[in-house]
Amino acid sequence: MNKKEYCTNKETEKALKISSCDLMHLRVKGALSFTKKGNAFLYKKDDIEKLKQS
Repeated sequence: MNKKEYCTNKETEKALKISSCDLMHLRVKGALSFTKKGNAFLYKKDDIEKLKQS
């Protein structure tokens, strides 16, 4: 997994201009796919961009 292709919670919240609670709701609803590595959630930059476009 190339780290440059993925964003952390904080980076994703900033990119989407949403709160951590809103990000959790996107995960739960399946609107934003993620990978979990240890305790960290990682999001593909491509998926974040697609969500921003919609």
